[in-house]
Amino acid sequence: MYQNGQRIVCIDDSFDPWVFDLYQSLPKKNSIYTVRTVKSGRSNPQFVVDVDANLSIGGAEFDILVLLEECVNGDDPHSSIKQELGFRAERFAPLQEDLEENEEVEFVGFGEEESSFPSSPGKD
Repeated sequence: MYQNGQRIVCIDDSFDPWVFDLYQSLPKKNSIYTVRTVKSGRSNPQFVVDVDANLSIGGAEFDILVLLEECVNGDDPHSSIKQELGFRAERFAPLQEDLEENEEVEFVGFGEEESSFPSSPGKD
């Protein structure tokens, strides 16, 4: 599972139409994000409309959700507890970052002073 501060990439940005009404910020496929927190929550809600046309959730699935540094949303209006709307963890994959550290390489030329050249900048 993911850890706070871990960088992840969105692999699924297909959302049901109702999501666009509730969320202020949504992840985009192939974009990189930072995990703010991991929590339990619910997903795939089944909405119910009563005789007075009030919308409520009749049921939902248990899920592991992530909150992202780059996407901040309001609280779930259909929850009895204050809890920010999150995203299903399965919508993301760990970012495969190059784990080799850039090393400083020293070049010594014949009859010249020793010079240090920094390695090329990393990809971000």
